[in-house]
Amino acid sequence: MRLWSVLVLCGGLGIGQTWAQAAGEAAGKVRLGDGPLPPPLVLVRVAPMYPPLARTAAVQGTVVLDAAVSKTGDVTELKLISGAAMLAPAAIDAVKQWKYKPYLVNGVAFDITTEVAVIFQLDPRPGEAGVNGGEQAGAAKVSPVSRMRVSSGVTAGLLLRRVDPVYPQEAKDAHIQGTVILHAIISREGSIEGLTVVTGPAELAGAAMDAVKQWKYKPYLFNGEPIELDTTIEVRYQLSR
Repeated sequence: MRLWSVLVLCGGLGIGQTWAQAAGEAAGKVRLGDGPLPPPLVLVRVAPMYPPLARTAAVQGTVVLDAAVSKTGDVTELKLISGAAMLAPAAIDAVKQWKYKPYLVNGVAFDITTEVAVIFQLDPRPGEAGVNGGEQAGAAKVSPVSRMRVSSGVTAGLLLRRVDPVYPQEAKDAHIQGTVILHAIISREGSIEGLTVVTGPAELAGAAMDAVKQWKYKPYLFNGEPIELDTTIEVRYQLSR
């Protein structure tokens, strides 16, 4: 008799990766997005200086940086994503002096990565430069986070109800096995709001989605408010001898 099993992994576990390894990955760094961190997490923000050459040449625009922030709230690394070359060094020099409030999940501090958008805008009045007519020559645009990408260790701890997938009889008869990877959006209430197939056997994908869309998670709180989560879920189908 041929037996079968379905193994469900939450939040992007790799094949063969253990829950302990996933938790370690989650404890290492959390990616916050889409977009920059909200103002309450920025404790010290240094405004950039408008480069004289860029001001003379009337160069304006937004510099977007990918920022790595340590568990203590220090900016440890900055990478340029986009923006004018004449403005980027000034943006980097300013943001590397920023200080963040440590990001805590269940009382544990995490390293985080996020995006910072630094806007350089010339004042329309001749001879003056600033941001929206202000005295500063550049400022960071910080928008509220509406959705957060999280790793496997975070979503695994939030799962309240899991419906096990059915192994399709046609797939069993054809000896089809493998892993279905789903991209999932979890709503503020903890329900599966969006679900799409990333990869996996077509004969197994439908059953995996039918089960996972019934899952229920504990709402994830960010600064005391529930927030949507962006993650992946792996459903592994394996025939046993």
